[in-house]
Amino acid sequence: MEKFSKWRDSGTGIQPFLQPVPARTQQSAAASVFGVIKTYAVGPVASVVRLVALAAIAALDVVTSALGALLVVPKVRRGYSRLTRSALARLALFIMGFHTIDRKTVSLRKGRRSTTTTHRVESGDVIVTNHTSYIDILWLVARYNPVFVELDNASTRVRPVSMWTALRAPARATPALLPASEAQDLGSLLRDARVKHLGPVVVFPENATTNGRALLQLLPVFEDMANLDEKARVYVMALKYPAQA
Repeated sequence: MEKFSKWRDSGTGIQPFLQPVPARTQQSAAASVFGVIKTYAVGPVASVVRLVALAAIAALDVVTSALGALLVVPKVRRGYSRLTRSALARLALFIMGFHTIDRKTVSLRKGRRSTTTTHRVESGDVIVTNHTSYIDILWLVARYNPVFVELDNASTRVRPVSMWTALRAPARATPALLPASEAQDLGSLLRDARVKHLGPVVVFPENATTNGRALLQLLPVFEDMANLDEKARVYVMALKYPAQA
């Protein structure tokens, strides 16, 4: 494998020609037998039960969303949508095995105590984060119930998409260019989200899903003045999945 070592990224250790694997650990015979039973006997049954439960949650989300569309007061509709959809997303994460999700705020200031004030993320704010899988979407829905957007690589204009479209994004090719009739400036969407109480807007500046080990080159979304809104607060977030052996 030494002939491929020149392709290894020195900063992240990523080797494009080798699939990263967890370190091997020594297991006893009893642990090995238990692992086989868990994988080939319990695993399939648990998978079927989880799929049925997730299908029921999806159907319930469709029903609750249809009922929420009947509410005419924006604040009431926003509160109802956040309560129901966030609860269903958190339940879906729990069924898939994400029983606890750690969150922490870090400071970029070294050697000193952070004095950053924690603000409540509100409608019309911007959440800038990386994108690894559909789990990101579920967690963001459970936490903020936001508006998701797709980016145009050329103009950096955006198109709002539904939660279901965002969930399917990792399994399909990301559109590089958006139809002109559907694209709009991010700034106008932020103002619309604030006035109509649609929730914060999530932007994935990489415009692609990654393996979470490094960042791709970010699109210059905020270099265009049309994508800015003076009343919007920008929250930078990093989603990370700790590797487990």
